[in-house]
Amino acid sequence: MTAPVVDRPQYTWRDFELDDDRPRAMPNPPDAPRTGDGLLHCGRLERILHRQWDARQGPPSADAVRAVESLARLPELLKAKLAEGLDGIYVGAGGVPDLDDMGYLRGAPLPSGRATWDICAGAYGDSKIVVGDRPSPTPDVMMHEVGHALDDVDAPYGGWVSDSPEFAALYDRCVPMLASGFHLQPGDLGRKEFFADAFAAIVSRQRPALVDMLGGNTRLALDVMLFFNRRYGI
Repeated sequence: MTAPVVDRPQYTWRDFELDDDRPRAMPNPPDAPRTGDGLLHCGRLERILHRQWDARQGPPSADAVRAVESLARLPELLKAKLAEGLDGIYVGAGGVPDLDDMGYLRGAPLPSGRATWDICAGAYGDSKIVVGDRPSPTPDVMMHEVGHALDDVDAPYGGWVSDSPEFAALYDRCVPMLASGFHLQPGDLGRKEFFADAFAAIVSRQRPALVDMLGGNTRLALDVMLFFNRRYGI
């Protein structure tokens, strides 16, 4: 889910730097075995990754662990793009308003207007990914938000990859088959959400979910996978 920025207070990133006493768990060494505690080393992403929990009190929730492990599994090419293009990735307990400086979204309506940001487990905006552990219908919340981030930071001249003629034409072909109204939202919202969900399904190896998004049309699903394969090698 992409977070709105037009209605937020006009502050700079430095206004929201983490306080020294705010919990932040540190990663295990790069060569440490997987321990299921959310401390798996994520390579070059560690420069911008903030695990917002106190490791002395034990591991975080299973959802927070999965979010970190999804990041660790990303191809190195994508880790490099994110590390270069993002200011931060924040993982912890609760919903979007509970993490980083996203408190301004508490009670604020989602772009769809059907609920507020308090129910959301993840958001992308202002060159930051925020992922909590609230229940979510998205199979991999972190990869959905990574999809939004790549859509933004990987596009030239301040645009979005999903606005490119190639993806816009592909999306137009998909529209008649799309099974969810979430991917049919007006303006560019539906296209951006489909980009993020398609990326998440492919990179997390949940390709049947992509076919389901397209009403069972495997031919279109293959064309969508080919787009992401050519661009990101996934």
